Amino acid sequence: MAVLGSSRTLPDSPDYELAVAVGREIARRGGRVVCGGSGGVMEAACRGASEAGGTSLGVLLGDGEPNRFVSETVRVEDLGDRLQRLTDESSAAIFLPRGLGTMLEVAWMAESISKRRIDPRPLVFAGTFWRRVVALAVSEAAGLGAEELARSVHFISTAEQAVARAYPR
Repeated sequence: MAVLGSSRTLPDSPDYELAVAVGREIARRGGRVVCGGSGGVMEAACRGASEAGGTSLGVLLGDGEPNRFVSETVRVEDLGDRLQRLTDESSAAIFLPRGLGTMLEVAWMAESISKRRIDPRPLVFAGTFWRRVVALAVSEAAGLGAEELARSVHFISTAEQAVARAYPR
C-alpha cells in the first residue's frame, strides 16, 4: 500500500505521528508500505511498519539515500519511472498532507484512474489538507472517467480509518 506525503515532515509533528500510525496499521494487517523511501512521511510510515514487524519498499530516485527504516529499495532513474513504480507496487494509496511531490503523485494516480490506465483503487486522503484541491480535480474531470475517480476518493481522519478504507472489503 502506497503511503505518500512530504519529505519535509518533522518528527514529533502530528503528520509524522499519523504516518507512523498508518505504517503500523498496514503492517498489523499484513501489508507492505510502499513509498519514496526518503525522509518525512516516508520515514515515518516505514518506521511504523518496522516497529510492528512489517516491511516496506522505498522507490528511490537516482542515488538518494533511503531512510533507516526501509526494508527494501528499488532505484529508478527518472520521475516518471518512480511514479509508475509507486503505482504498480500498490493496490491503494494513502496521502498525507503537504508537498509538491505529493501533489504530483495525487495527480498521477487520479489521472491514471480517470483515463483508465490503471484499475480503480482507493485514494485515501488523511485530514483536511487535500480536500479542496482533490474536490476541484474530481469536478474538473466530470464526464471524463470521473465516476471511477469519484468512487476511488475517500477523506478520513485517523490511521485506522485510512488503512481500513484502503483495503478492499
